[in-house]
Amino acid sequence: MVLVVILIFFSPGQAKAALYDEIQESLICPACLDDRMTVAACQDGTAEKARQDIQKRLSSGQTKDEIIQAYVAEYGEVILAFPQKSGFNLVAWVLPPVALLGGTFLVYYAVNNWVKNSQKRKPRKKKQQVLDSVDEDRIHEEMLKYL
Repeated sequence: MVLVVILIFFSPGQAKAALYDEIQESLICPACLDDRMTVAACQDGTAEKARQDIQKRLSSGQTKDEIIQAYVAEYGEVILAFPQKSGFNLVAWVLPPVALLGGTFLVYYAVNNWVKNSQKRKPRKKKQQVLDSVDEDRIHEEMLKYL
């Protein structure tokens, strides 16, 4: 029974359909380069032609990488929905997590330092102000005026 279920869900047709969807999500529609819509999301006639071309290439036995490289050769790297994970494009994959971790570390360090410094400081004692007799007389006179 388990074998039948596995064969149903993982048949070659299912794998080919998944690969087809994966390729569509990996490429930007040639007519929608400014909008950055993938072939899967675009409803334009150009996207339909691209879908047919992808289907034809898969039927002829080309791999995902070969199909994507054919589109890159024709349109350039701008056709890719995601930058390649090599060369300068690697920065787009590495920089966000590094920046997030670095920012988290800086916030942790600043808060930790702030807490340590606040625990070291002792509250200042307020000095009692002593009034001399002249000041006391002036205060008393002012109070008599308004009370």
